[in-house]
Parts: sequence; C-alpha cells; structure tokens
Amino acid sequence: MTPELKAKLLRYANECEPFTAHNHIEITDIGEGRSRVELHLTCESMNRWGQPHGGILFTLADDACGIAMSGLRQETCVTVSSTVDFMAPAGDARHLIARGEVTRAGRRTCFCRAEITTAEGKLIAACHSVWAYTGKPLPLD
Repeated sequence: MTPELKAKLLRYANECEPFTAHNHIEITDIGEGRSRVELHLTCESMNRWGQPHGGILFTLADDACGIAMSGLRQETCVTVSSTVDFMAPAGDARHLIARGEVTRAGRRTCFCRAEITTAEGKLIAACHSVWAYTGKPLPLD
C-alpha cells in the first residue's frame, strides 16, 4: 500500500462516518487486510455498571473488520453476520484498541476477525464476522 493510499483511506475512514466520530472512535492504522481502531471511552460509552457497553464494543470490532477490508480492496462493504465474544471486563481502562484482520477474502465475501484489548494488552472481546463487497468503489477523492 502506498503512503498516499493509506492517507486517503485514513482520511475517508475518520471523516466520513459520523457515528464513529460521535462515539470517539478513531482509525489509527490501516494496511492490506489489517487495521487498528481506538476507542476513547467517555461516560456515554459506559453501561450502568461502569463498564464499556456491549454495543460500543461491537461497534469498535465492526469498524476494525470493515476498515481492514477497505485496506485490502478499496470497495464498500457491508456486514453479513458477526459474533462477538465478551471475554473480560475492561476494568478502569479508558482507552481500548481493536485490531482487525482479514482471514480470507473471496470475490464477493470476506471473513474477518478482530480483538479488542486495553492499552496494556488485556483481551476484552473477540469478533468473527462475514462481510459482502458491494461492487461500489470507496469515494476516496
């Protein structure tokens, strides 16, 4: 991946998704079939027990998988199915990191996984998902 393409993909990923920005999620790295997405937790991210809400963790994992796919092929994609395993509480962490990876890519579908950890490396959740490419190029320009 060229530095120019990487910059375009990062700009697109961070500027063209209002839901992601609203929830303090930032795409910090992208490569061919991989990504790094970070969540800055706020009080609105938490459930009633003071832990990150499962919905925000799912969103973080979903973004990590979708961005990893965009790095592999600059085409829009949609989630077909997804499973998230919530493995441990985040404790008092206020910053989480998701690393997404394409595990297999076909012509129309793609399989991805993501792991969410604290900044210290504690595994919080893992996700496996299936995606479909739409055939539409990403609007990068």
